[in-house]
Amino acid sequence: MDAYDFATATQRLYAFWQYDLCDVFIELMKPVMASGDERAQQDTRATLWAALETGLRLLHPFMPFVTEDLWQRLPRRPDHAGCRSIMVAPYPVAQADHARPELEAAFEYMQAVVTAARKMRSDYGLTKQRPALFVQVADASRKAQLSGLASEIATLGTGASVAVLGPGDSDAPPGCSVAIVDDVTAIKMQLAGILDPALEIQKLEKKAGEIQGRIDAMKTKFALPTYDKTPDKVKADDAERLAKAEAELAANTQHIEDFRTLLGAA
Repeated sequence: MDAYDFATATQRLYAFWQYDLCDVFIELMKPVMASGDERAQQDTRATLWAALETGLRLLHPFMPFVTEDLWQRLPRRPDHAGCRSIMVAPYPVAQADHARPELEAAFEYMQAVVTAARKMRSDYGLTKQRPALFVQVADASRKAQLSGLASEIATLGTGASVAVLGPGDSDAPPGCSVAIVDDVTAIKMQLAGILDPALEIQKLEKKAGEIQGRIDAMKTKFALPTYDKTPDKVKADDAERLAKAEAELAANTQHIEDFRTLLGAA
């Protein structure tokens, strides 16, 4: 804001509201509010209020009218009791003593695991199913980071349960698909009993044929003598489409192999 870089400021505010608050914190609130733990519920409500109130003051210069209306509906901070409008309320500033680098690093690590779990769910077309998740970590200290966030992984990754496995722990059960998170972390999702491997293989093989047909059609087009006269921009777009189709085919082939492995383990 001090540098008048409104584009970057807008992007960061959007990320705060959409991803940090709505996609993460509000989702993590749900089990707490259903738990019956009054102290935890009270603390969670207070945190949500602080996030909303501060977020509205951050957003006010960009959306003055709606933020004013919403801010007026919230309880006042004790030090803002005399502020009759969000326009005269102090603009938020960073509080260095509130920084918790270790907690932030652990949470970012957890979110990387959740991202991998969500991608697996999307790849396998899981919607309402809640498979068991197993996170294998080759580093003991990083295992400790994740072990304290297992319930958060289960909530955000839509898992029935989460087991964090470190060096020396038993392996995940058979019938799991695996995704690599980083050089020491992999997540396994138990698909046995949730999906029918044989049926999924049939679907994927049909899809592979459709993708291969698109690839063959594009390559035939590229081989035409008249294609040399095609504008460079169109050629670049065609090359990008071909690359995406080939990547899609490779991912589809990998899923077929995963399900064949599951079929063999069944």
